[in-house]
Amino acid sequence: MKLSIATGLVLALASTSIDAFAPSNTFSSPQLTALFAEEKKNSFLPQIDAKAAASLVAASVFAFSTVGVTATLPGFVEPAYAAKVEKVVQKKLTKEEKEFQKAKSNVDLAKSTLESYQKLNTDAKTADKKAKTALTIASKNEATAKKAYTTVADKLSSAKKQKMPESAVKELSADAASLKSVLNEKEKILSSASKTAESTSKQVASTEKGIKESQKAIKKVSKNFKKAEKTYSKYQKKVNKQLKAQQTKLKKIQGKASQLKSAKERETKELKATEKALEAESKALEAMKAK
Repeated sequence: MKLSIATGLVLALASTSIDAFAPSNTFSSPQLTALFAEEKKNSFLPQIDAKAAASLVAASVFAFSTVGVTATLPGFVEPAYAAKVEKVVQKKLTKEEKEFQKAKSNVDLAKSTLESYQKLNTDAKTADKKAKTALTIASKNEATAKKAYTTVADKLSSAKKQKMPESAVKELSADAASLKSVLNEKEKILSSASKTAESTSKQVASTEKGIKESQKAIKKVSKNFKKAEKTYSKYQKKVNKQLKAQQTKLKKIQGKASQLKSAKERETKELKATEKALEAESKALEAMKAK
């Protein structure tokens, strides 16, 4: 008995790009966030999970591989403060200046954190969409493989009950074994695709939570910044007022110094004139005495 249909199903299922459903190698942790170092010092910031970011990349790669498309993943943004900064000697800051700069730095950091989460969220949604598409395809392939295997398995069971020729039973057994192998592979792929879709779905929720927390953090540090800015503005006005007073005082002192210098020059000039007159009178008296 020739079962060309069953044999054809084995070949068709085996050639449905089983390898295309195998997860490709995942990338190592992306250059995501130099926020890790900062977040320990700034409790107001929501923390970014490095493992979650890496799993997001892996999920995106898996989703791409299951539909036979080459993955082109968007690169993660590395915040500006992650770059090396050369050590520079800074002037000694006042308390007001320190508080102002600290508040401003916190605002910038919170905004940068929000931007990172927004980027992650966009990537998470993209990966989640692809993972769900891959899950749908894997589910359909698994259902097709199960149907094909069940059909042949039923025929094999029927052939045994009807005590059909041994050659027919043997051929059906071989087809059933092949289809069972294909089904097992499809089930593994479906299980993996299901876990990936579940993971990407959680990442979408996680990054959305991070965005909300970042927005709350921005409101909080912005309030502190306005307060520090107001204090610093008052401090600057006070310093400018004192500076203006010092400049006025300095001009007065310079004016008096100039007057004293002029008076001293006049006195010196008068003394020299008197000295010359006395010398002339002394010479005249000596001349009269000589006569």
